[in-house]
Amino acid sequence: MNELDQLTRFRDTVPPGVTPRAEHLFRTGLEADHHPERPARSWPPQRLSWRPAWRLGVAASVAAALVAGIIVAIQPSAQPALTAQLLADRASAAALAQPMVNPGQWVYRVTESYRPDPPAGVPTTATGADWETADGTAFYGGHSQTGAGDGDFPDYSQLASLPGNPAALDAYLERTGFEAGAARDLQVMSAFNQIEGMLTNYVLPPALEAEMYQALAALPGIQVDSHVTVVDGRAGVAFVLPPTSQSIELALILDPSTYAFLAEASGLHDRWSVEQAVVRTVIVAGPGSTQPSLTPPTAAERLAELADNAYSEFLPQTQPLTNYLQYIGPGTWMLRQLATSSGDQTVWATADDSEQASYVNGKLEVCSRTAACARSTQWLMPAGPAYTLVNPPFPPGKPPLAHQPPALPSFPPQLLAALNAYATGCTDVAGDCNAVAAIATMDTGYVNRGIAPPASFLALADVPGVTVAHVTDLTGQADVALRFPFTNGVTEILFNANSYVVGYVRDGIETVITKEVPVTGPGSLTPVGR
Repeated sequence: MNELDQLTRFRDTVPPGVTPRAEHLFRTGLEADHHPERPARSWPPQRLSWRPAWRLGVAASVAAALVAGIIVAIQPSAQPALTAQLLADRASAAALAQPMVNPGQWVYRVTESYRPDPPAGVPTTATGADWETADGTAFYGGHSQTGAGDGDFPDYSQLASLPGNPAALDAYLERTGFEAGAARDLQVMSAFNQIEGMLTNYVLPPALEAEMYQALAALPGIQVDSHVTVVDGRAGVAFVLPPTSQSIELALILDPSTYAFLAEASGLHDRWSVEQAVVRTVIVAGPGSTQPSLTPPTAAERLAELADNAYSEFLPQTQPLTNYLQYIGPGTWMLRQLATSSGDQTVWATADDSEQASYVNGKLEVCSRTAACARSTQWLMPAGPAYTLVNPPFPPGKPPLAHQPPALPSFPPQLLAALNAYATGCTDVAGDCNAVAAIATMDTGYVNRGIAPPASFLALADVPGVTVAHVTDLTGQADVALRFPFTNGVTEILFNANSYVVGYVRDGIETVITKEVPVTGPGSLTPVGR
């Protein structure tokens, strides 16, 4: 059956009395089928707001078929036996009814997970809550998403380039999961895992989410289980992939009434060995909030999200310091070359800035915080929280841990209040000036790569009057700056294209880190591990 025949069949089965909106959607789908050159919709390209352009991804002919099928799914004339295609149509209808969510929008999730044989000290069933952006680039909370069937899946920035119809999408995902010539069931398993990963880890554009469900239904061997019980006791209906030579049964479970995502699982037919259910999902304005909000992030908030992610455990391999992280401890000596408005400097300092060294009149002078020379030393971290608060030592023992080390607050408002208590020389003490100066020096005076100061970048975006500007720093590099309306102190923090802090402007003097590498000791130019 060709696409036009399928559209006609869908249209003939639409019951009388469909809503005007449904009729409009159907006709729009038909028109789109004859206008494949229709321009793509796009969202702002900002991982400095981080979103590449998004074409609302479903091929026009597929969109038309989806919409027509959705009308049938919403107002059926009878209760047909549930098939994978019918479940996909209903799930697609539910997806298309959802609002478009900005990729940088924060999502609050409460999850419940089940693992029958967890590691020692970890409960079989655990409940957690976290905040994550819709594109998965920034995360806050104590319960990471460890999906039952998730494998590698496309990065959010790659979604715009995915094939625009379900069959082509399946073929693409099958190819990317295994090398050519792999067993067919393994290729299908790969496609299922990748679709599941995108549905569970992102809040997708509605049209792409609809396409994902259609792609699930098109997978060879896919089945439906109409009577599934989720770990928290709710009833569900599931897309089920039978066992393969390298996996047991995999399931993606939906609510049988709303067709919203409920859980993912793997195991043997409703006796799951691993399962994670989403108990609650709320689109919110930022981490720490549980109140619904669709207000998109500002440019400053989006830059802060990107910076937070850049300092997380997923470090870009292009960052030179990445190769040395395994060698760095609090007492590791770091060589920093600084370009400043008042001249270039070379400074050696420990990763925790407890000792510093530089050449003065041709002589290397080393000073510790406790020595008499400390008063006359221009410290990289002149005022602010101790290194142990920024990077708390990992507590010994097995979870659950009875004694957690002291740490900075986890959310922006509380963090700003805590950092404003440090005296950094600001006169605008009511405008978060001390907090901004403390964050700027934390991120250039300590070595925090891989261990982000809790909420520090998001806290910067909460400073009243902050703006974003594209600038060229004194080294000629194109940067993005957060600018603050202070009369003194730190008035700009500079980020490079990878969203790393590279410098700041304090009291009108710009400082840019041009080199940062661990070395064997003060005065040394020999990198650690070389």
